[in-house]
Amino acid sequence: MFNHCLLRTYVPLEDLNNSLTLQLLLVPANFLPFGNGDVVNPISDDGSSEAIYLQQPFKYFGRTYNQIYVNNNGHLTFTQPLSAYVPYLNAGIDIIAPLWTDLFNVNGGTISYREDTSSAVLAQVTQAVNQYFPNVPFTATSAFVATWDSVPYITGGGVVTFQVVLVSNGERSFILINYGDIAETGQSWLAGYDTVDSVNSFTIPAASAPELSYSSNINVNGRWSFRVDGSLNLPANFLPFGNGDVVNPISDDGSSEAIYLQQPFKYFGRTYNQIYVNNNGHLTFTQPLSAYIPYLNAGIDIIAPLWTDLNNGNGGTISYREDTSSAVLEQVTQAVNQYFSNVPFTAASAFVATWDSVPYYSDEGLVTFQVVLVSNGERSFILINYGDIAQTGQVWLVSGVKILTQFTISRNK
Repeated sequence: MFNHCLLRTYVPLEDLNNSLTLQLLLVPANFLPFGNGDVVNPISDDGSSEAIYLQQPFKYFGRTYNQIYVNNNGHLTFTQPLSAYVPYLNAGIDIIAPLWTDLFNVNGGTISYREDTSSAVLAQVTQAVNQYFPNVPFTATSAFVATWDSVPYITGGGVVTFQVVLVSNGERSFILINYGDIAETGQSWLAGYDTVDSVNSFTIPAASAPELSYSSNINVNGRWSFRVDGSLNLPANFLPFGNGDVVNPISDDGSSEAIYLQQPFKYFGRTYNQIYVNNNGHLTFTQPLSAYIPYLNAGIDIIAPLWTDLNNGNGGTISYREDTSSAVLEQVTQAVNQYFSNVPFTAASAFVATWDSVPYYSDEGLVTFQVVLVSNGERSFILINYGDIAQTGQVWLVSGVKILTQFTISRNK
C-alpha cells in the first residue's frame, strides 16, 4: 500500500530468563522522525496536551496563533483543548484533523509532538513544500510535528498511525498529513480541516479509513498537503524570492545597510556601486531614507515602487539579493527585449527587492510588491511587479524620481 523505511525499535517489553524481547514496527518512509525528544501526551480518554507555546507563530487562514493543542482524538486546535470524539463539520473553531475519531491511548500507542527547527528537518519540509507548491517561494523556519503511533480505536479491532506537520516561515503556512497503517473501523471518523467560520474547509474524500494510507492530493501515497495561511498566490510575473535573500531588519522606518553591487547601476547618467532598501517602499543610492510621507522633488535619486508608511514590525518580510544566475538573467533579458524591442540588451545583473505581505502602519491591510533593477553596466531598466495591494487611507506614491526628471504612476492624498 505504501513504502516503508527501516525497522523502528521500541523499548523492551519483557525481560525473561535474561533474554530481551523487542517489538519491531514499520514506519512509513514519508514520516518525519518522531519519538526521540518528543513530548508525550498524557494517557487519558478524550484527553489533550497542555497549551503548547510555539517558537514560530503559525498563520491559519488569516489568523496568527502562538499556541496549539494536540488532542488525543486525532485533531489539533489553537484556542482551547477539544475532547470531542464524534467528528462534525462547522465546529465553530479552527481545527486540523488528520483523523478525527474516538481513539483510546489508555489501551496502548503513543501520541507525541515537538516543534523542530533542526536544519535537517527544515531542509526536508522545505523540499516537500517546494515540490508540491512550485510557484510559492518558501523556506521553512519551523516544523511542528504531532504523531499518533499505533493508537487503538476505543472499540478495539485495530490501531492507527498517522502524523501531521505544520510547516511555517511566519508568513506562509502549510500542512503535511502522513498516514501509516490505518485499521478498518465502524466508528464515525473524518479527516481534513475546518475554520471558525467554515469559509475554508476540506474533507479528505476516502470511502473507508484504510484508504487514507494510499490516498493523496500530491501523488505521494499516504500524504496530503495544503497551504493554509490564507494568502493569495503570488502573481506569475514575480521573480523568485525568499531563498537566499538578505532580510531587512525589523524596524519602523528602517533600512538595509549599504548594499555593495557587483554590477554598477547607471541611473540617469550617474553610476552607483551601492544601494539601500528602505522599509517604507523605496530604494535610494547615496544614503538610507526613513521618510514615510512621500513627496516629489525629494532632492535625491530614488526609486519608489510603493512609498508609504509600512511597518514590518507587525509582520511580513522585506528582502533583497543581487542575482546573476543564468535562469534569472535569461528571464529579465527576455522581459526587457519584449518591452524595449528596439534596444539591444543582455542582462548581466538583476537586483531584486521584495516586500512580502508587509502591513501598512495604519494596520489596514498588507502589500506585496517587488522591484527589479536590471543592468548590463551601460543600460539600466526597472521592473516593478505588484501582488496584492490592500486599500489604504494613508498617503502613498509610486514613482521613479531623480533630481531633474521624474515619472509618477499615481498618487493618493
